[in-house]
Amino acid sequence: MSCNISDEDLNNPLLKELLKELTEFFRAIDLEFYVIGATARDIIMSGIHNLTSVRRTADLDIAIAIKDWNKFEQISKELCEIEGFHKSNKQKQLFWYKRDFKLDILPFGEVAKADNNIFWPPEEEFAMSVVGFTEVTNITLDVTIDNEFTVKVASLPGIFILKLAAFNDRKNKTNKDADDMAFIIENYLEINIERAATEHYDIYEVKNFNTFTAGATLLGRDIKSILGENFDAIQNFIQIIEEELKMEDESLMVNQIIETHKSLKYDKIVEALNTLLQELKQKK
Repeated sequence: MSCNISDEDLNNPLLKELLKELTEFFRAIDLEFYVIGATARDIIMSGIHNLTSVRRTADLDIAIAIKDWNKFEQISKELCEIEGFHKSNKQKQLFWYKRDFKLDILPFGEVAKADNNIFWPPEEEFAMSVVGFTEVTNITLDVTIDNEFTVKVASLPGIFILKLAAFNDRKNKTNKDADDMAFIIENYLEINIERAATEHYDIYEVKNFNTFTAGATLLGRDIKSILGENFDAIQNFIQIIEEELKMEDESLMVNQIIETHKSLKYDKIVEALNTLLQELKQKK
């Protein structure tokens, strides 16, 4: 899928400039980069569908598939030779553009360990899950900005997959991943209304129909389709949701959604998560 947006849709004067610089840089070294995280959310929700999140982002997360950490160091060095870029001394994935815009570069692929985690060298003390990254980056949106250049942006179900993994990594530190997951579920049916009506009409036939649970149902099916035969990833996400549901009213995921989405009540959130879980468990 492809679409066109303008720099006004990006809601940040530096973001277009940064994305263009990155497009030229990664093209020169023959490597793809993928826009993920909250910027991907904003591009799709606000730029394409005119749905604005309460929590706007002021940074950019991108993912790159690399073989080893030597490649990451080479990329870091070459990127920082370009005027305007410099690397953080404290966080290995963090760069700054014009000293004002944060850029996180997240590696995945062969650089990851067998458990689908990356460990930042040399200490290897900090682990980050990259489970599902390969599948998510295989199905992206080609977003052209002002008809000048095109970037690959994670799809909404892809963003949800990465947010679910991120939630599991840092749920005790931030509620932003739960916030984003709820925002996606809340709007997922409306965004896919035509496809739902023609290809998934059964979601309208359930007792006590509501758009939040219906969105979770369709989202679960799309996530299952993206992950395909990566059964380890599917099981990983099943386990994350199951563990949260077992916690009942002490679930961090549920409580963080309630904190960030005041209109959503406990029972509706649990119902939606259970529905999404059942879709992930489907054999077909």
